[in-house]
Amino acid sequence: MKLQFRRVILCALGIMTLCVLGTTWARGQSAKAGMDQKPQMSEEAFKNIQVLRGIPVNEFMATMGFFSASLSMNCTDCHIKESAGDWSRYADDTPLKQTARRMVLMENLINRADFGNTRLVTCYTCHRGFQKPEVTPSLAEQYGAPPPADPDRIEVLPGSPDSPAAAEQILDKFIQAIGGAQQLAKLTSFAAKGTYAGFDTDFHKVPAEIFAKAPNQLTMTNHLPGGDNTTTYDGREAWLAAADKPVPLIPLTTGDLDGARIDADIFFPVLLKQDLSKWHASFPPDDRKSRRSSD
Repeated sequence: MKLQFRRVILCALGIMTLCVLGTTWARGQSAKAGMDQKPQMSEEAFKNIQVLRGIPVNEFMATMGFFSASLSMNCTDCHIKESAGDWSRYADDTPLKQTARRMVLMENLINRADFGNTRLVTCYTCHRGFQKPEVTPSLAEQYGAPPPADPDRIEVLPGSPDSPAAAEQILDKFIQAIGGAQQLAKLTSFAAKGTYAGFDTDFHKVPAEIFAKAPNQLTMTNHLPGGDNTTTYDGREAWLAAADKPVPLIPLTTGDLDGARIDADIFFPVLLKQDLSKWHASFPPDDRKSRRSSD
C-alpha cells in the first residue's frame, strides 16, 4: 500500500509543476467542451468527506498525495491498517484524520485572511517532511553555517515577473535542437513500446506502451503487476484508469487536464506555439549572493 500511495505523491508533484507552468490555451473552446460534463465530486465518490468537499475526484486524490509528501507518510499512517485491503475502511475516522481536517481549515483561514485567498501556506510550510513540525531550532542550526541551497529548486509564486519574449526564444531553441520545425512537421502519429519503473513498481521495469496522434491525442499504458494504469487524452477530455485507484475511471480536471493536454502536445512539439496563446519564462530572484554579502 505504501508503494501505491507514493504513486499518488508523484502525481501530486506533477500537478504542482504543471500549475506553475499553466498558460492560457488557444484551444479554449475545446477545454470548455471537456468541462461541460460535470466530473464526479469527492463527496459523491467517497464516504465521510467533511472538509475537502466540492472538488473533483482527481483533485481529492492529488491532495491526499500532497499530505503524504509534506509529512513523509503513506495511506495507512492516517487511515487504519485494515484499509489496505478494503477501500470502504478509508472512511473510518482516526485521530490523525481529524487533525488533518483542522489543519486544512486553519490553512484556508490564514490564506484567506492574510494572503488574499492565495495558496501560500500549506502543510509543507511547517512540516517539511516531518509528522510533527519542529518549534525550536537546534544549536547546530543556530550557530552553524546555513545549509546549502538546492540548486535545482525553483518555485514561481503568484505575481512573479515574466518575459514572453524569453519564453519564445527558449521554445525556438528547443525545437531547433530536436531537428527543426520542418522535420518535426513530418511526424503525425506513432506507437511505441518500452519499459517503465517507479515507486509503484518498486523500481522494477514493467512493459509500457504509448499511442500518439497529432494534433493532440495520446494514450499511455503501464502494465503493472496488479493491473494496467492507463491515461488517455482525446483532444478535449482526459481520463485515468488504474487498478490501484478507489474509483475505476477518474476524469481529469483543472491542472490534471492541462497536464494531459501538455503531454499530448509535447510529443508533437512543432505545434506548441499554436497551442499556447501566452508564454511565461519566470524565475524567482536569486538572493543567495546578497545574503552571503550581508553575513
